[in-house]
Amino acid sequence: MAEEFVRVGQFGEFVKRMEERFDHLGKELVNVNTLADQRYDSINQRLADAEKARDQNLVHVNQRFDNLEKRLDFQNRMTLTVYVTVGAGILASLVRYLFFSG
Repeated sequence: MAEEFVRVGQFGEFVKRMEERFDHLGKELVNVNTLADQRYDSINQRLADAEKARDQNLVHVNQRFDNLEKRLDFQNRMTLTVYVTVGAGILASLVRYLFFSG
């Protein structure tokens, strides 16, 4: 086998070309990292917006439940009032029939 020796100039050229290749690769990695950071920030912003919208929807839902609860309370009071009135009328009629019928 023949042995070959590399001259300093040739080795310098080799190193220079390798650095150029790796510099190009490094720049591409920086671009990829920048795009990944932008996507990460975009996703975080979307999640923050979704959370804000969810919180606003929860406030709206809570308001609707409060309104529904007020309506049901009013309906229960009206129903109780009607039952008490009807019951009092029936009781009055029964007392009148039993004690004052003649």
